[in-house]
Amino acid sequence: MRDYVQKTRHLVSCIVTNPIDVASQVHVFIFGMREGMTRYCLTRAESSTLEAAFALALREDYTVASSYARALTPDDRASAPEPMEIDAIEAESRSRSTSTACGQGSTTTTARATVVHWSATAVASPVIAQRCVARQLQSC
Repeated sequence: MRDYVQKTRHLVSCIVTNPIDVASQVHVFIFGMREGMTRYCLTRAESSTLEAAFALALREDYTVASSYARALTPDDRASAPEPMEIDAIEAESRSRSTSTACGQGSTTTTARATVVHWSATAVASPVIAQRCVARQLQSC
């Protein structure tokens, strides 16, 4: 953003013989920017001078960039949910239910082997995974 502001200042200073009115300068500056939050904020603000538009653009660019630049701390990474494969739980249920009868009583079914990526907290995920497997076996 700083480079764009400096280039615009240089171009404005080069126009001496036939100067452009301030409103047109601000318009050209705003619509020459990349689309994004900074441009959106400048469009809504309606700056009266080019220097006011520069100041607002630099301030908004800093605000937008700092809001996206927040890195995860080690504590945030530790508390973030991790994907979990419940293949082991399904294998255990498959070994228990290979000869389980479902429906009419005479048919035997085997559990389907699927890998489910479960995103839940470390405390709740085994319980939830077991409930899902139990529901899947009940629905056969």
